[in-house]
Amino acid sequence: MATEVAITGKVSVVPYSAAFDAAVERGNVYVTANQTTVTTQAGLSSTTPALTLANLMGSTKRVRLWYASAVGLVAAAAGAAVWATMGGTGVSNPTTTTDATVRNMKTGAIAVPQGVGVYSVATLPAAPVAIGVLGAQLTGAITTVPVVAPFERWYNGALWLAAGYNFSIQTSTASTLFCEYIFEVVDA
Repeated sequence: MATEVAITGKVSVVPYSAAFDAAVERGNVYVTANQTTVTTQAGLSSTTPALTLANLMGSTKRVRLWYASAVGLVAAAAGAAVWATMGGTGVSNPTTTTDATVRNMKTGAIAVPQGVGVYSVATLPAAPVAIGVLGAQLTGAITTVPVVAPFERWYNGALWLAAGYNFSIQTSTASTLFCEYIFEVVDA
């Protein structure tokens, strides 16, 4: 995060940095989001994470996560923690059910970088571990909570995925989510 002073004299904190701008300019930054909701399993699970970003086995690349977010538009059956998770065995890749659409942030072109898998629906090689709490989803319907802020975190490229590892968003209680990732792919 950087502090920015606008011409109006107001000060705001913005998720911007020269490093991010330079990465986009190099053409190495991509964005993806679920096009439809995904219903997660209860707890940390290898099945149906909300969105999976994987650096595939044998990849000569390193994936750097810049940003992750999730939002639930359907009331959860029970309160749910929304976790950022990392998994991988270094032995096998996730099994894909549905590929996600990925766009290059510099060109806007649809492009999945070589050695990387991005899946709206997938089965992971093993259950991941939680590495961060993004937020909590409540049981109130959207009509009772008219403003729903996304659960989000800027990693600023500091979370790296080596070959054979993956990142996903999961929930402690089965939940329906939309997710978004911004990531960079660089030589390992």
